[in-house]
Amino acid sequence: MTITQEQRTRTSVHGNPWLPSLHGTGLVMRIELLRRRPSTKGYIAYGLTFLAIIGLGVLVAVLAGSDKTSIPLELVLVLVLGVGFLIGPSLSATSINGDSGEGVLAPLQMTRLTAGDLALGKLLASWAVSIAALVTTTPFLIYAYGRSGWTLTELLLVLAVILFLVLMATAIGLAWSAIAARAVASVSLAHLTSGALILGSLLLFAFTAPLVSEEVTVIHVQRDSENVTDEQWNDPDFDYEALPCVEVEVPYQIMHSDRTAWLLLINPAVVIAEVSPIVNPETFEKDGRAAPGIFALIHSEVSGARLGPEEPQVYDECAGYFGDEDAWQKRNMEKALMPPAPWLGLGLAAVLLVGSVVIVIRRLRVPYKTLRAGSRVA
Repeated sequence: MTITQEQRTRTSVHGNPWLPSLHGTGLVMRIELLRRRPSTKGYIAYGLTFLAIIGLGVLVAVLAGSDKTSIPLELVLVLVLGVGFLIGPSLSATSINGDSGEGVLAPLQMTRLTAGDLALGKLLASWAVSIAALVTTTPFLIYAYGRSGWTLTELLLVLAVILFLVLMATAIGLAWSAIAARAVASVSLAHLTSGALILGSLLLFAFTAPLVSEEVTVIHVQRDSENVTDEQWNDPDFDYEALPCVEVEVPYQIMHSDRTAWLLLINPAVVIAEVSPIVNPETFEKDGRAAPGIFALIHSEVSGARLGPEEPQVYDECAGYFGDEDAWQKRNMEKALMPPAPWLGLGLAAVLLVGSVVIVIRRLRVPYKTLRAGSRVA
């Protein structure tokens, strides 16, 4: 029996190819950008968004004063992150189920384009629109950078991390678009996921505080004023210093925040703060930097959570001792200068990015094994 070339080719292919190619990804990206050009209402919405960005940038610049400060730059960077998390998932969350509902997806799947080409092309197209928010803020970034005391390398590093996080959020929206049949559901789920990362991690850290807290007893020394009457308090000749000294057990609540600090480290805003420059609160002027700003404050608070509870301060009223001020200052310096820890948040973002792309590719591969009820393929 003679095997024809067509039969040999047919038996050598095991399933639908999925690996992306540079040409195919670029072609899908171009198709997406052309097909999804905004309507008049879309241009109005984007215009209002960019006007809001410009207005906030001008407001920050006006209120910042003339001294060297990093706060305007940090606010603009937070604004870029927020707008990216809003625009990217909104676009990608309707990319697949929207094309499927319009009968556009199936013809693309029947071409030589692979599932990887379709997934990456759609992802990069939505991400490219999000980058427009960064371009809009360029004048304010340049202005704020000149007053921040940051180096160019530090600014570029933070911008790269912001774009990576926006890419992750965009990929999550694309995955929900591949999973949910309706665009409304996928957009809602995409924004809920982004909100869970930004706000949910903070709320979960706060809600778990009682679970990692315990009550300890601290012994203070103070004047025995428990039996002093009101008449004695009102007597101008009453000598408070003559009261005897007694030891008093005082309950003290401590929180082992080092056990749950990872909930803060996965927050995208905290990740940005962790990759920003470390500012020494005592030598920042000598170092040519501005005073510690918003990111430095976030880093200090997160570092405090990573260090865990402080030792309870013991007070001795009779000896005039009201806590170790040197220990308090040392703790603050330790928090401010603690090495940054962005790797957990970046690692989670990488896992979510890769996992979302894998889900999209698996959902786009043809032939389908199963279809949801009511799904349209052509």
